[in-house]
Amino acid sequence: MSFSIELPNRTGHGDPEKIDSSGHIVLIGANGSGKTRLGVWIEEHHQNKYTVHRISAQKALAIPEFAQLKSLEQAEKDLIFGRSDQHAAVGRKNQDRWGGTPATFLLSDYDKLLSLLFAKSSERDRKHTENTKQSQSYIPVADAPIDTIVKIWGDIMPHREIKFFDGKVLAKKTDEPEYHGKEMSDGERVALYLIGQCLCAPNNSIIIVDEPENHLHKSLVDKLWNKVEELSQTKTIIYITHDLDFASSRTDANKTWIKSYSGNNTWTWAEVPDDESLPESMILEVIGSRKKIMFCEGDAGSLDVTIYQIAYPNYHVIPRGGCEKVIESTKALRNNAALHHLDAVGIIDSDYRDSAEVTSLSAHGIQTIAVAEIENIFCAESAVRVVAEHLAHEPNEAVRKVTQYIYAALVSFCRETRKPFL
Repeated sequence: MSFSIELPNRTGHGDPEKIDSSGHIVLIGANGSGKTRLGVWIEEHHQNKYTVHRISAQKALAIPEFAQLKSLEQAEKDLIFGRSDQHAAVGRKNQDRWGGTPATFLLSDYDKLLSLLFAKSSERDRKHTENTKQSQSYIPVADAPIDTIVKIWGDIMPHREIKFFDGKVLAKKTDEPEYHGKEMSDGERVALYLIGQCLCAPNNSIIIVDEPENHLHKSLVDKLWNKVEELSQTKTIIYITHDLDFASSRTDANKTWIKSYSGNNTWTWAEVPDDESLPESMILEVIGSRKKIMFCEGDAGSLDVTIYQIAYPNYHVIPRGGCEKVIESTKALRNNAALHHLDAVGIIDSDYRDSAEVTSLSAHGIQTIAVAEIENIFCAESAVRVVAEHLAHEPNEAVRKVTQYIYAALVSFCRETRKPFL
């Protein structure tokens, strides 16, 4: 089924705007950008046209001792609408499922999820028994969601087992005693919860998942959601996250950047731009930062990054490896029409560049330091004096010792290499 998914008009006025819904969708934004409230808006705006199942970030993960056994219809209504009587309806979801406060309500429906999982297995068994009696021959048993969960669990947590028995969830680590599901870790419980919710959402539905990475170890997140997406071919998943790594991991998803929320259902947003010269992971890092951007040489954790981040605390420093990558990234970001509003600069070693090249680079926002390599800064007299004062040493004496040390090192190098000392 093809969905036509809309967001509020990005200008704050006019009709909602359609976004690319050809695949799954990632809405990414910083804390305070109104992501959860946007998820509520999407649910309420689309629920009269499609089946929309929203999984809140605010959720209780308590697993009951026993799941209450219900009929399939009763269990489905309970999970989707928040009640199972004759009044269960889309129009009452706000109150019955979300307590009248859909953006902040603590969703407590683990018991309802387990009831539906057991009800689906019971219905599968009933139909299989009925069909077998009629055919009087063996019929292969189709997987119920519980069987699928057990298989996924074995793939993403190979050293842990899970099973569903007599209304209970049981877990077991390799070579250790079995324990009740209520004793599982937060990561185990949320993994079971998220897989179950997505599998139980009706076919041809929109699933909104707020903070899909919450409580999950980074090594599990990709595996879990890759499996869920593989089993959700008839569903569209809308992820709401602030996690850049998670957003980058959804390689085939359409991504939208939520910039800010102004109240009254007004959000500022934009599609995450494409740029062949800038990796998507870096674009997400750039747009997710509230600081100005500085590209530098080196890799994560290198001396370059450490020095520049301390020297320029108002910038978000991003290492790009060699100087050519710094130049390329700075130019690309400053020239990208969708990102030109971001204040981006580059800083590189001089590497003996002539003045004409330094001037040319400066015109593109790329500054060249006054020494050949960043390490040479520590040999500058002014830097030596600052360090000496900080360590309570006499600055003039420190400068003299450093100068003698460097001179001796250069003389030794020239003797060993037979190069002239200039």
